[in-house]
Amino acid sequence: MATASYLISCPSCGTGNRIPADKEGLRGRCGNCKSALPPLYCHPQQMSDRTFDSFINSYPGPVLAEFWAPT
Repeated sequence: MATASYLISCPSCGTGNRIPADKEGLRGRCGNCKSALPPLYCHPQQMSDRTFDSFINSYPGPVLAEFWAPT
């Protein structure tokens, strides 16, 4: 059975690294230069007022945020 995977380019050397979908949110290492790869998020992540700032400050890539309030 084939496992879903995603291709992430290494920010240091540009090499494409295939990341299994079950490793979502975990940092990995480049197979070529061994530099740290940014965590991969494929699904929306629910944040709270306590977790939002730390996530935004530590995530190296672009972030799309949707804000809502209960009626």
